[in-house]
Amino acid sequence: MAHLFDRMHDNFFSVLSSPNRNTYVDCIFIIYNAIDTIEDAFQGDREFIVSKLVDYFDDQQTDEFLDMDEDEQSNTSRQKAIHVINVLKKNGWLGEEELGNYKTSLNLFDYSIQIIDILSRIKNNQQNEYTGEIYTVYSLLSSFTIEEGIGVLEQAYLKTNDIIRKLKALKANIYRYYYDITKKHSKNDLPQLLEKLLVEYKQNFFDSAYYNLKTTDSLSRYKRGILESISNIQNDADLMDELAKVVIKVKRIEDYNEAFLYVEDRMRFITDSFSALEYLILAIDRKNEQYISAAASKILFFTNQSDDIEGIFNRLFRILLNHSDLDYNQLFHITQMKNLDTDSLYNQRRQRVLPEPEEINFDDSFISDAYRKEKIKALLKNNIYGKKEIDLYVKSTLGQQKEIEAKDILLETQEDYVKLILIFLYSKSVGMHYEVKLTKDKCKNNFVTFQNFIIRSI
Repeated sequence: MAHLFDRMHDNFFSVLSSPNRNTYVDCIFIIYNAIDTIEDAFQGDREFIVSKLVDYFDDQQTDEFLDMDEDEQSNTSRQKAIHVINVLKKNGWLGEEELGNYKTSLNLFDYSIQIIDILSRIKNNQQNEYTGEIYTVYSLLSSFTIEEGIGVLEQAYLKTNDIIRKLKALKANIYRYYYDITKKHSKNDLPQLLEKLLVEYKQNFFDSAYYNLKTTDSLSRYKRGILESISNIQNDADLMDELAKVVIKVKRIEDYNEAFLYVEDRMRFITDSFSALEYLILAIDRKNEQYISAAASKILFFTNQSDDIEGIFNRLFRILLNHSDLDYNQLFHITQMKNLDTDSLYNQRRQRVLPEPEEINFDDSFISDAYRKEKIKALLKNNIYGKKEIDLYVKSTLGQQKEIEAKDILLETQEDYVKLILIFLYSKSVGMHYEVKLTKDKCKNNFVTFQNFIIRSI
C-alpha cells in the first residue's frame, strides 16, 4: 500500500505550520506566479526568482525568522530571499538544477504545484461555478459514435465525477457558512453577519453555483436524455464488443473480460450518479434552507429588544452567554426532591362524573378595545416573519409596480428593517413571487446604510 510521504518530503507541511508561515506562503505564491508561464513551465532562473523575493522583502515588514541556522544571516532582503529558497528546498517544495554557463534553475515539483493551486483557491475564495456541467455530459453522450466512443465515454465519466465532487463540496461550503453563523454571539457581529449573508454567500453560493444548477443547467432537463443514451449503448451487444476491443488497444488491457468490465463500470457509474443526483441536490436545498433559517433567527435574535417574553429571554440568554462566571443560584432556586416510597406518587382513582354545562355570562366591557388589540398583535407577532407573510408584504409594497429599489422602501421602525433583510433572504426560496438583484451602489435609508438592491416581481 502506497503512503503519502513515499511520494513527498516528510517535512513538506512543516513550512505551513512554521511561526513564519505567512511569510513562507507569500513567497511560495511569488515563486509560483513568477514561473507559471508557457515558456518557463514551472522552471525558472534562480536569480530571477531571488530578485522577485528581494522586491517582496523590500516592500514588506516581516517578522524575524525563527528557524535560522547559526551560520545564516537575514539582515538584508537578499539574505532573507536565499533563506526562504533554502527552506523550501530542504522541505521538498522545489528542487535546483544546474543548467551550465553558471546558470541555475529552480523547479517546482508536481505535487507542490497541486498543493499551491489548492492554497491559491482557498486564499482567493474561489468557488466552483456550474456553467453547463450537466449539459456537457448530455452533449457528449448525444453525439456518441463508435469512432470516438471510448474517448467520449471517458470524458462523460470524468465530467460526471467532477459534478458529484463539486456538489459535495458545495454542500460542505454551505455548512461552513452555517458554522460561522452559529458562532456569532454578539450584537456587534451583526454587520459582519449581514455582509457575509447578503454579499459573500450570495456571490459564492447563489450566483456562482446554485443559480445555474437550478435554472439553465438543471438536472431534470437533461437527466432522461443522459440515461437513455447510456441505456442504448448498453443494450447494443455489438457496440459493447467494439468498445471492449478499443479499450484493449488504447488502455493496453490484455484480458477481454477485464476490458469489457472497464466499459461497464464507466457506464454504470454515470447511470448511478445521475439517478442519485437529485437526492444530493435535495440535500443541498435542505442545507440551504437550514442556513437561511439560522441566519434569519440570528438576526431576529440580535434585533429583538422588546419587553415581551421573547425579548426578555433574549436578553437573559445574552447575560448567561457573556458571563461564564455568573452565579446562577441568584436567578434560579432548584431543590432536590426524592420519592418517599412506592405509593408517594399514587393518585386514588375516582368515579367519573359527567359535567353539566352551564351558561357563562361574560361582560364585554371588562376588556377594553385597546387591550384586545394589543393581545391580538402579540399573538400575531411571531407570524409576520414567515415566508408567506414576507411574500405578501412584497406584493403589497410593489402594488402595481413591476420593481422597486430597497432604498425607496420606507423604514420607520426596527420591524421594517428586519422585513427588508428577510426579503433578501427569502428571495431564492421556493414559492416566492419576487426576485432581488444587487446593485453596485450603497444607500442610506433612514437609520441604516446598506448595499442597494432591486426587488422585482416574477
